[in-house]
Amino acid sequence: MAQNPIAGLIPRGSLGLKLLLVCLLVLAMGIPLLIVAGLVAERQGRAGQVTAEIGGAAGGQQVVGGPMLLVPYVRSVNVTSDSGAVTTRTERGSYVVFAETGAANTQLSVEDRRVGIYRAAIYRAVTDFNASFKPAAALRGVDPSYQFDWTGARIVMFVRDSRAITDAAQLRFADGATATLEPISDLSVAAPAPDQIYSRPDLSSTPRYDVPSGLQAFAAPAPLTGGPADFTVQTRLELTGAERFSIAAFAQDTTATIHGDRRDARQEGYFQAAQPLAHGADGAFTASWRVPFVARGMEKAADLSTFNIGLASQRDMAVSFVASDDIYTGVMRAVRYGILFIGIVFLATLIFEAVSGRKAHPAQYILVGLAQCVFYLLLLSMTEIIGFPVAFAISTGATVALLGYYAGASFNSAAIGVRAFIGIAVLYGAMYVLMTLEDLAMLVGAWVAFGVIAATLITTRRIDWYGRSSSPNASTEAA
Repeated sequence: MAQNPIAGLIPRGSLGLKLLLVCLLVLAMGIPLLIVAGLVAERQGRAGQVTAEIGGAAGGQQVVGGPMLLVPYVRSVNVTSDSGAVTTRTERGSYVVFAETGAANTQLSVEDRRVGIYRAAIYRAVTDFNASFKPAAALRGVDPSYQFDWTGARIVMFVRDSRAITDAAQLRFADGATATLEPISDLSVAAPAPDQIYSRPDLSSTPRYDVPSGLQAFAAPAPLTGGPADFTVQTRLELTGAERFSIAAFAQDTTATIHGDRRDARQEGYFQAAQPLAHGADGAFTASWRVPFVARGMEKAADLSTFNIGLASQRDMAVSFVASDDIYTGVMRAVRYGILFIGIVFLATLIFEAVSGRKAHPAQYILVGLAQCVFYLLLLSMTEIIGFPVAFAISTGATVALLGYYAGASFNSAAIGVRAFIGIAVLYGAMYVLMTLEDLAMLVGAWVAFGVIAATLITTRRIDWYGRSSSPNASTEAA
């Protein structure tokens, strides 16, 4: 009878060589895991693309800048040529004056909008702004060459995408007068060159952060025909957006409050909130900030020829919602730990062989490993539809039941099948804990691996790995 070539590679009773082969099989299982990881990345990219399309139709990630005062000026500047001749040049521009105090109160109504299996968090934001201006105090100390045209002063605001504004915004002043905000195109909010400075005259500094672009501004006349008088203004802005909503620190001293009806909201933005996000019993949240003048990092007023008003949009206070592609984070984390858990199952099978005298064929190891790889495909496909926790429970139940049945049938023992079912169920339960711990996943995963290796060393401490005994248990019995 022809000799089985596998038997030649694995001499009868040589568990050491069998262990080496099992280790190679574990590494080989990394190939299908890499394929699964690539599929997860592809689906995540597709989800991000569709989510951006859904959100873009609603206005995208919105940032709102509250009332700011824009004052045109004319100034004469003496210019000396290379030959020493002095000429006078007239410059025209605008000065932005920030409110002394400002408050924004936003109510968000959020819903999931779906396209196929993908979704995006779409919101409707209603924001009430209050701003108090003292332009004379803000411009105190400015070079006398600036001649301000107070009759042409305007109140300006900005958003990321004005197409999403759902109602005409009106300014309301303390004397009862109103003014309607209209789009403007003569305000530059594009980023300056990287080496360009922004400053008031005689005070300069270099930007530490990239200045955002793509803002859209609108304005209304300011009630300053008689000169730089103090005034207050109120307005309400209604607009839609997706995934993230932020309020720029538009005043020297800014307070902001955002209320919403979602449990998955997160605080973000340039400024840290004074209090952590507070959730009510109904799942609604409240986030609040206060940004004093010294923390804001911008002056009371600045010349727009050297200052980018878009800088205010980066000094923001924001909330965001779980994007549709966030559901892939748990799946990808599970795949990263896949080789560890496949190795644990293989190692447990080998230990069972060593202590029981029963044998498992290398083909059976491969089939068990492939079944565990298919687990991640099940998890990915169902997570897209029903979410990670439920998908993990269903995928785990199916995989554990299959492997438990296969173990019992392969070794012709119902008791072995039950023990395998319980052991693998505990293993996958530990995997779920690792997936949900996030920041502590690495620490816990390292200790799980250490515990498995420790248990293996203790269990196999008396095994004859060379196979010199007639039975794998001979060395144990002799001891």
